[in-house]
Amino acid sequence: MEFSQIDMPALSSTMKEGKVVSWLKSEGDSISAGEAIMVVESDKADMDVEAFEDGFLAAIITEEGDSSAVGSPVALIAAEEGDIAVLKDYAASLSGAPA
Repeated sequence: MEFSQIDMPALSSTMKEGKVVSWLKSEGDSISAGEAIMVVESDKADMDVEAFEDGFLAAIITEEGDSSAVGSPVALIAAEEGDIAVLKDYAASLSGAPA
């Protein structure tokens, strides 16, 4: 199963954590490389964050309004649509939520 992880980006040199202002895509949506998928609030400004590859937004780990540390996973991208359910379960184990 191929998938990739979207990590909280460092939008400034002083940024320690970011807040997901909004998700521009929903779980299950197909996404394309270069497409904005979420808006992140840093200590300086709100910025769009783009996907780096094509796939499907399989699982959102950091919900809108929540913050996470720079470098921590905020979402999982499935290469194949059929892998979304498995990745949702995996994401639940990452976030510590009951599956």
